[in-house]
Amino acid sequence: MAMVRNSEITMLNNLKPYKTTWKVEVKVLHSWTQHSNYSGEDTFEFILEDRMGSEIHCTCKSAFLGRVKNLQVDQWKFLENFLVYPATGIYRPTRHLYKMSITANSIVTSSTLTTCEVCLVDQHNERSSEDVSASFSKAQGKRW
Repeated sequence: MAMVRNSEITMLNNLKPYKTTWKVEVKVLHSWTQHSNYSGEDTFEFILEDRMGSEIHCTCKSAFLGRVKNLQVDQWKFLENFLVYPATGIYRPTRHLYKMSITANSIVTSSTLTTCEVCLVDQHNERSSEDVSASFSKAQGKRW
């Protein structure tokens, strides 16, 4: 599959599994490494948030880590060409119906958006870093 550059930005709540050429503008809220005893492989996991405050879980297999090396906590980036599939399982770190997965065709580029700009655009959805940490901690043992 060829890489596709998309100019239309989609909000996280509008993602669906039927295509892989989505483009989102997101900020990394949290990231961690996850080890799978089943496959023996490590994955890199993210909680991403868009400007509307919607959150989604994103996973990246070790083979594609080079694709996401520019994703850093509290920085806004454009992310294009990724898989979207149903979020399942007992432990789900977000309430989103779907989960994202980085592929060999995924692209990460810089965004000019800053957190301060988002606060001005969406004042009713302000969240402190403590709120995010608390939400994530609660989600560790919560089934959605």
